[in-house]
Amino acid sequence: MNLRHAFFGCLALGLATAFTPVFAKDDPDAAKRKALEDVQRELTSVENLKAEKLDALEKKEAERWDARYRQAAHAKDADEKARQLEEKYGRLASDLTRLEDELIKAKGETKDKADEAAAIQSGWDGFNAALKRAVDAASDNLASDIPVGIEERNLRLSHAGSLLADKTGKESGAKENSGKENGGRPGLGISRDDFSATDGALREFLGVTLSRVDLTQSQSLTSRQAVFGQGRSAEAWRLQLGTVFIGELEKNGATSSDNAGSAASGTPAVAAGAGKTAESQILLRTGNLQGKTFVWRSDLAQGFNAALASAISDAAQGKVVATLPMDVLQYKSLGSGFVKGVELSWQKRVAVWFKAGGPTLYPLFAVGILSLLMILERLIYFTRKSVNAPRFMKKFLALVDQKKWSEAKRLCDASGSALARTLGALAAHADQSRDTAEKAVREAMLREVPALEKRLPLIAAMGAAAPLLGLLGTVSGLVTLFKVLNQLGANDPKVLAGGISEALVNTETGLAIAIPVLLIHGFLNERLDTINATLSSCALETLNRVWPKD
Repeated sequence: MNLRHAFFGCLALGLATAFTPVFAKDDPDAAKRKALEDVQRELTSVENLKAEKLDALEKKEAERWDARYRQAAHAKDADEKARQLEEKYGRLASDLTRLEDELIKAKGETKDKADEAAAIQSGWDGFNAALKRAVDAASDNLASDIPVGIEERNLRLSHAGSLLADKTGKESGAKENSGKENGGRPGLGISRDDFSATDGALREFLGVTLSRVDLTQSQSLTSRQAVFGQGRSAEAWRLQLGTVFIGELEKNGATSSDNAGSAASGTPAVAAGAGKTAESQILLRTGNLQGKTFVWRSDLAQGFNAALASAISDAAQGKVVATLPMDVLQYKSLGSGFVKGVELSWQKRVAVWFKAGGPTLYPLFAVGILSLLMILERLIYFTRKSVNAPRFMKKFLALVDQKKWSEAKRLCDASGSALARTLGALAAHADQSRDTAEKAVREAMLREVPALEKRLPLIAAMGAAAPLLGLLGTVSGLVTLFKVLNQLGANDPKVLAGGISEALVNTETGLAIAIPVLLIHGFLNERLDTINATLSSCALETLNRVWPKD
């Protein structure tokens, strides 16, 4: 629009110039021609200018369209890049979603693996704990088991316990290190050394168990040095049948030639001895809580010693069949059916009974002896201080009626009883007033009553303390019993009954002391009350006789 306005402006200017009233004086046509030429020139210049402007306009338009084309191309390229970016973003978003799903799945699998590892670790620890308890229980039960091969089994169980103890001590450090290596997360803390320790402990424990089974099924006849009664050592045959029988027979009178001949022939020889019966013994369980679990007993009943000697002799001579006097349950009982009853003297019975009661019997016996001494002293004292009151009063009142106060005083001094000393005080003040005589009588009674009551409270305290000491001994015995039961178990009721009976010896002794002491104390109190009543009644009777009331 600007070019067009410029063009028409130039044209109007040219026309105005052409019609300007300037005319040549000589030639009006020349002026016209000149004006026309000028107009043409102007027109030509305008056209040129127009052409230039049109060219510039076309150039500008071309540039504009070219810019628009380039802009459209750029927009197309941008759209293409945007589309590509959107496709790439979609692929990345899909990959991200897939990776998130895989991450969640990996976390779940990791948690499952961690739980599985924790379960394996817990099971491993539980197995080791159970194995440790089994090893400890087997070690504790060795004391109650048959005393054959105890040393080897004890060493193997001790080795197993030490392996498990070392492994238990290392577990906490291993778990801590495992957690540090895994960035603080718990891991499976089982190393090759742990497997080796558990495997070794399990082998030792199973080996001990299998050796115990083999011992149960074994039968053997061996020659060894044995200890018989009174600590006498002698060479003997030992016959063992599993865990139900172990017996020994002394090789009495066996010579070196006999042994050499038997060794050469492969058959053991038993000598009859030079007119001397070979001693035999069997191993039995004992119920003594303070002693051993098993003891050798040679004091067998009902000819068991002879039968035992014959059976072991037959076995030693290679006989296939030998009859043994045995009870297959003897190692679950005390073997009381084998041991003959020996009549003990009362001194030995007291010693056995005293040993069964334990150390608490010492203070119990001290209480009993002190109580007995004090009771005897009181009985003697009451006997000396008592008098036949009616007979004495008859003599004393006869002298009182006759006003023979000096003779009455001598009568009282000669008697020496509590009643006599009380009435003697009255006779000494008979020549004075009744109040004075009553005061003298009360003073005499106050002197006599404490002497009469002396040691009676202590006797009562002794009687009350005796059952308490017995209860203390019973509790101490039961503590010992439960310790033994913890080692031996409660499978044998005789051990339990024997332990309780031994514990109750203290209660029995305490009651045996307390009951008679308390009964005698009651009797002494009654005697005291009788003496006090006699003193009061006789003194009042005499006062009323000397100073009759108005």
